[in-house]
Amino acid sequence: MANVPVFVCFKWGKGYPCKYTNILFRALTDLMAGPFRLICLTDDPDGLAEGIETQPIPPFKMDRGDWHKGMWPKLAAFAPGIVPDGTAVVMLDVDVVVLRDLTPLFDIIRKQGGLHIMQEVPDTLPRLFPKRFGKPLLSNSSIVGFVAGEQTHLYTGFADKTYDEVKSLRNDQNYIHHHAHDRNHWPLGWMLSFKKSLAYHFPVGLVRPIPRPDGYVVIFHGVPNPEDMTKGPFTRWGSKEKFGYFPVRWIKDYWQKYSRDTDR
Repeated sequence: MANVPVFVCFKWGKGYPCKYTNILFRALTDLMAGPFRLICLTDDPDGLAEGIETQPIPPFKMDRGDWHKGMWPKLAAFAPGIVPDGTAVVMLDVDVVVLRDLTPLFDIIRKQGGLHIMQEVPDTLPRLFPKRFGKPLLSNSSIVGFVAGEQTHLYTGFADKTYDEVKSLRNDQNYIHHHAHDRNHWPLGWMLSFKKSLAYHFPVGLVRPIPRPDGYVVIFHGVPNPEDMTKGPFTRWGSKEKFGYFPVRWIKDYWQKYSRDTDR
């Protein structure tokens, strides 16, 4: 079983209902070339689609009311015993759009070892004028790859900490960035941020469709969520600077293809 690629995701609280995890599972089932496992670490497995494996979130000390201040439960994915040591694992946010077979992610994990994580995506001004507006880029934890058993310190070093003891790092992804062993960034272009890489600034976004990109996964952070762009025309989505009033066709097609009426 250690050779079967494993995806790990999370479901807790009310932020992302079951349909997000179910849609992710169906997309992976459709797009992956071979067998895989999806393990959802959750405090409430009710409503998850058949075929999704569930395990309780490994325990840690932080008060429940502080979990969302950086998505700290993600560090529980590195706890020992979730999968056999030596298994290639990709921890994946549920609010993503998978574009193609993700086998190459597991190939690079097995070949190189270490931890693989997205480099933080710069905003428009730092990207266009790095000398004036740039800052050191850290990491984004929407998609993290590792070999089970090699990064357990990311859990054990965190599990007995309160929020006050780790808040100086601001969030889980900064914690991973600074504490992971043999940290590597995924190749540029493999993962794209919808908000920072694809969405247009006003007023371009009102008239120019956003094309489906190359790459492997599109991530969403902040606003909008992928579901926001599946609504009918004249439904506003986005941030103050980057927004639209019409569905994004390739996101709507993805959402409709992999959703079911029974999802909630």
